Amino acid sequence: MHYVRKRLMFLSLCGVILLTGLFYQASNNPAKEAVQVAAGSQVAQTGQQAPSIELGGLDGHVYKTDAFFNKPSLFVFFASWCGICQEELPKLSRYYEENKNDINIIAVNATTQEYKKEDVEQFVKQAQLKMPVLLDESGDGIEAFRVQGVPVSYAIDENGVLRETFYGPMNRQALEEALGL
Repeated sequence: MHYVRKRLMFLSLCGVILLTGLFYQASNNPAKEAVQVAAGSQVAQTGQQAPSIELGGLDGHVYKTDAFFNKPSLFVFFASWCGICQEELPKLSRYYEENKNDINIIAVNATTQEYKKEDVEQFVKQAQLKMPVLLDESGDGIEAFRVQGVPVSYAIDENGVLRETFYGPMNRQALEEALGL
């Protein structure tokens, strides 16, 4: 009986340590994934002019966001660790390849939320992304677009006006409706 009681105490202690570790890990994860904006948070406003900022590309070039406003554009803020992003971006890249004469799709990495910059390069290579990939290393893009979590996508018309904001995954029909395609 004494043996069983010791065994039970040991297993209970192990369970408490495991749960404590899980809670600690969840509360200290620097990568905060959000598929919707928290209530009351301020976001970029539909109908307003989209922000014009400069961001470095994964290819080493510097891009000004308004240079993409020559046709309807979709700016997708993502992180390499984001599960939804890992599913969504390869699909968007294929859509971009099929429709690049009619639409710009630009992937903007929330680099300040990454563990390592190399993770982004590896993700882009593995996902075989063909769209431009910009790096928001300073957080200027996140601030300008008022990004609250990833993935979030902004549909912007050819005049640079924000038409729709998508939180989490999106479907083709909603994207085409937002951009007038």
